[in-house]
Amino acid sequence: MEAPLGLPPAPITTAAQALTTARAQTGTWLAFDYGAWRTGVAVGERLLESARPLRSVQNQNAHQTDWAGIAELISEWQPIGLVLGWPLLDSGETYPVAAFIRRFGQRLHGRFNLPVYFVDERLSSAQAHTRVTAQHGHVKVSKQPGLIDAMAAAIILETFFSQNQAECSAQVHTHAHQASTPL
Repeated sequence: MEAPLGLPPAPITTAAQALTTARAQTGTWLAFDYGAWRTGVAVGERLLESARPLRSVQNQNAHQTDWAGIAELISEWQPIGLVLGWPLLDSGETYPVAAFIRRFGQRLHGRFNLPVYFVDERLSSAQAHTRVTAQHGHVKVSKQPGLIDAMAAAIILETFFSQNQAECSAQVHTHAHQASTPL
């Protein structure tokens, strides 16, 4: 069964139930804009429905996540949930990197035992580039590309907070007996 917007299906909880539960919880959230070489991270508060970029975590090699860096952020911010950008084309199909993002989400859930939600990230990087360039100028952006990744994560988290339930995201559940259901 396919989830709304081509997002990974929620095998136990429906997407609407998952997001309703998530929206009912106040607290700090972290969001990630996953990339092969670095991952942007943002923090936000559901009650305020606002987010801000934190930083980018540099991967050790392509698709080799710096888990110590992420653990440090989770320890510092104590989030109640995590949000990942889900790479969709306008057609609703996913980009090839989706398999890596799905695996990253599963590992986040497995390592930190926090709920992980996916949100359509279309245009988040373009919006982030516009915001960061307006704030810092082209020169700083070209010297610090991680600024865009962190801002994209903030946009992803803002999207999560503002989505209506008809366009909600799917929660990751990583139970061994559900291995046949792709996340």
